[in-house]
Amino acid sequence: MTPLEPYAIGGYFELELPRTKATFHDGALRFQSSRAAFLALLRSVRPTAVWMPWYICDAMVEPLRMTCTPIKRYRLDADLRVQSADVAHGEWLVYVNYFGLCAHQVDDVLGRFPRERVVIDNAQALFAQPAHCLATLYSPRKFLGVPDGGLLVTQKAIDLPEAIDEASLLRCSHLLTRLGRDAEAGYAYYAVAEESLKEQEPLRMSALTERLLASIDYDSVRSQRVENFAFLHEKLQRYNRFTFRHDGQSVPLCYPFFDAPAGLREALRAQRIYTPTYWPDVAAAEGMPEFERNLPGSTLCLPCDQRLTPDDLAPIAQHLLDRLA
Repeated sequence: MTPLEPYAIGGYFELELPRTKATFHDGALRFQSSRAAFLALLRSVRPTAVWMPWYICDAMVEPLRMTCTPIKRYRLDADLRVQSADVAHGEWLVYVNYFGLCAHQVDDVLGRFPRERVVIDNAQALFAQPAHCLATLYSPRKFLGVPDGGLLVTQKAIDLPEAIDEASLLRCSHLLTRLGRDAEAGYAYYAVAEESLKEQEPLRMSALTERLLASIDYDSVRSQRVENFAFLHEKLQRYNRFTFRHDGQSVPLCYPFFDAPAGLREALRAQRIYTPTYWPDVAAAEGMPEFERNLPGSTLCLPCDQRLTPDDLAPIAQHLLDRLA
């Protein structure tokens, strides 16, 4: 508390949240979203061009368009490694830690390309440590019940915005509706909240999101996700085309099942089991390589988050096994 920031005493209560002692990515610069953090990085350092994978969320391409930064593309191999890219002086390469399970591929990128030209997109790998490279980006809402927020870890001097995001309150309807009613009732609010983060100028992370992040039991989130993933992997790995080098240290976004049988996503949805698609729009992009074009439709992203237990996941795994047998 300071004279410039008086704290109101008494009166009505705010939403009561525990305050944990855990800290998370200390020293990270905090923005209203990961794409806003990337935009601030682009404007501060100004690369001559950026190499992007074909298989990536359009949210990461948007800041490049806003800054008129030339985009170059590279392909992935079947193990989600960079096939080839000629990253010249002044250019960057962005690599996605896909599904939070590509730590070895990140090491491969850092060993093959100059680290000072590499940006690691950890939007799907919240618990991965920042890489020793140009910059690392995070998107907490992919893993946690928060309305927004983005983290940037870099040694570069970044022009930080003065204004704080004050729209977080407007992005909480889906969080509260799912808690008070159900997932279906809140989905439209979720879509509106996501849309509100598009093409936004960088802002500092909101006080609400800061406080919500300070209430998370990160150790519990980490251990439950790892346990759930291990359960699904033990049941399904022999049918999964992708071979994960999962050592129990990586904290997954989901359990990606490659080459899932046709109709399985719809069958699960009918049972109110929702599996996101990353990223359906890439399939229609001009020039998209065949491997990347097929990834969104053929990859079933099974939930394994901290709200679930192996007991919750057992019927899902059995349903898949019955279809695969």
